[in-house]
Amino acid sequence: MQVEKKIKIIFFLHNLGFGGTEKSTSRLIRNLDRKKFEIILLLRKLKSPHFLNELPTDILIEDLNTDNFILAILKLIKYLKKEKPNIFVSALPRENLITLMSMVFYKSKTKFIITERSTVSALSKNATYKFSHKFIFRFILPILMKIFYKKADSIVCVSKGVADDLYKIIGKLPSIRIIYNPVINNNVLELAKEPLIDSNIKNSSLPNIVAVGRLTKAKDYPTMLKAFSIVLKETPANLIIIGDGEERSKVENIIKELNISNNVFLLGFQKNPLKYMTKADIFILSSRLEGFPNVLVEAMACGVPVVSTDCQSGPNEIIEDGKSGLLVPVGDEKAISEAIIKLLENPDLRNKFSEEGKKRAQYFSVEKSVKDFEKLFL
Repeated sequence: MQVEKKIKIIFFLHNLGFGGTEKSTSRLIRNLDRKKFEIILLLRKLKSPHFLNELPTDILIEDLNTDNFILAILKLIKYLKKEKPNIFVSALPRENLITLMSMVFYKSKTKFIITERSTVSALSKNATYKFSHKFIFRFILPILMKIFYKKADSIVCVSKGVADDLYKIIGKLPSIRIIYNPVINNNVLELAKEPLIDSNIKNSSLPNIVAVGRLTKAKDYPTMLKAFSIVLKETPANLIIIGDGEERSKVENIIKELNISNNVFLLGFQKNPLKYMTKADIFILSSRLEGFPNVLVEAMACGVPVVSTDCQSGPNEIIEDGKSGLLVPVGDEKAISEAIIKLLENPDLRNKFSEEGKKRAQYFSVEKSVKDFEKLFL
């Protein structure tokens, strides 16, 4: 019997650092059908490999070993000529442009799929970059996207909000489609059951409010901390922040300035944040922008009532306000604090959001997302 030849797919990321893109890509790779697909993970630079150990041993991981944009294009052209993949999948604007610019000089039958994970128009306002980088994100990047994105065989957006934002930059191309991130499966629910060793949190009699995400400008931790300081004037509680990033020192300074150090725990990167979520009374997301916040879905799957900013984009596609969680305005510490206090004072509402949240989270299953991607690949 003739063995059917596998489809060779290369996934291209900047690195395997702590972030939603890296997490969802590794989750997708783990769950693709190995009988149909041969998979390679290509990185621009192998650094901060937080999700490296989560990948199966049969996945080949390779590295262009450069942060330089032009050099990455030259190296990728050479790499594509050597590997000759059937499908090449990239993620995030810079890697997408490197891919599509390389494609111009690489003539083959390879199908190129780019994935957009965030609202590109907001990057220049919310990312922590020096002025020259902000200029590139605001003016140069949209021009290059308009020129090169139409060359992709398919463009996958992780939410309707991301797609709507992309339409404004490059127009409504027929190649654009929406596939939500793969988030919930049995493995996620098993990780949530892992015992929590941290005695400060485990043995606390106070309500626990948990936040998970990189310490970056886009996540707007200053507003979250100001909101929490308002909450503490009404009722005692703990705020547990899981994640690390370039704004850590700023976050630490704000905690000191607000005099809330005794009630805020900065735990840094945690391989399994789910076990902290299950101990939460409330999960909070204060972002100024998102693409599709995986952590919001994970918290809901753990049965935790959620409060989220109604930022661009993702949260209002996940939460039905007042039914499966609460949506509040971006950058409004008063509204966030009021939502938290409302939930802390109302156990019936917390129970309602817990049950409705678990139901809603199942819509964003790994199985559904993987099936949609495999259909696209085939």
